[in-house]
Amino acid sequence: MLTYLFWTAVSFFSGSVMYSYLIPKVFYRKDITKISKDGNPGCGNVFTCVGIPCGILCLLLELAKGAVPIWLSLRYVSPDNLMFAGVMAAPALGHAFSPMLKNHGGKAIAVTFGTYIGLCPHSLLLFLLAIPFVFFSTAVRITPHGLRVMTTYLATLCASVFFESRTSLLLGAAIITAAVLYRHIGDYIHREKRHYGVYFFSMRLFGREAEENELSHSGKT
Repeated sequence: MLTYLFWTAVSFFSGSVMYSYLIPKVFYRKDITKISKDGNPGCGNVFTCVGIPCGILCLLLELAKGAVPIWLSLRYVSPDNLMFAGVMAAPALGHAFSPMLKNHGGKAIAVTFGTYIGLCPHSLLLFLLAIPFVFFSTAVRITPHGLRVMTTYLATLCASVFFESRTSLLLGAAIITAAVLYRHIGDYIHREKRHYGVYFFSMRLFGREAEENELSHSGKT
């Protein structure tokens, strides 16, 4: 039990190091929580606000902070034990609720991919996350980005029930999904105005734009 708690703490600490905040702040004197549109301390905003080289570096570090502690922990603990769910979810929770930023962390997408990379070849979760991400970004494209992410994580969790038999990994995936949804739902409701669109490649199937919501609301009042 103490071994699982130790690796949970190590994984949480690793996830809580906000490289996408620290590197632009230290080396470029840029605070991406203040200069980005959504204030998210993630590598996506580093690409946009700082540049591609810094964005690539931050992306690699965000992946590593999920992959490395999981990969190391699997040398000492078993993924079959239910307590491994805590070890598995800890990097994403550390990133989403980082003490470094007073619990105002990032959206935990890159660190989730890192965590699932660390689980290979013990689990198919990496592919179960990557495939719907590509599918909902290309073939059946969902907009805006926040809604696409939430749909992808929910689809991954549903698929995991059929492709992953270990309760520990399913529970870990559920905790990660809950953290990601929590970090995205506020943006979708407030900043993205609850609009949505579903496209088959370039053809729009259905949706509702923010302007339509505003017009219908003003018409009622």
